[in-house]
Amino acid sequence: MRAALLLPLTLTACATSIRLPAAEQARFDPIAFFSSGSVGTGTIDQIFSDPKPLSVRSSGRTELGGGLTLTQQIREGSKPERTRTWTMRAAAPGRYTGTLTEAVGPVTVTVEGPRAIIDYRMKDGLAVRQQLALQADGRTLLNHLVVTKWGIRVATVRETIRRVN
Repeated sequence: MRAALLLPLTLTACATSIRLPAAEQARFDPIAFFSSGSVGTGTIDQIFSDPKPLSVRSSGRTELGGGLTLTQQIREGSKPERTRTWTMRAAAPGRYTGTLTEAVGPVTVTVEGPRAIIDYRMKDGLAVRQQLALQADGRTLLNHLVVTKWGIRVATVRETIRRVN
């Protein structure tokens, strides 16, 4: 019986790689996109829990040398609002490095055309892989984020992010 319950969990843990639809001819520049304000709405689905609404308000500013500091106010379900901060700078064409309040160690961003893949680790052995996909209007991103532990998916975020000026 226990094996029958674990099999679907194991199979869904392997299905973490998706390709979001994007404006294929576009080139996503995360520093330019997030250098002003944006709002995101979506859901967070954590293992053994019901999906919860997620909303994110972001305010970005470019730094000397071309980097970015992004401050986000995050509301997740009925939890109190929390603030986190990203920093990012170009490391090479299509590659960025940075920090994130909740990350342990560096954050890496790889951009290929209209998509970015963001990877980082959090405390307690959690690994995060996030995909952002620029849409045809140039002002909208689709966000798909997966958190895993020991290779098992423990949380998923699906969000639409809109740039505002």
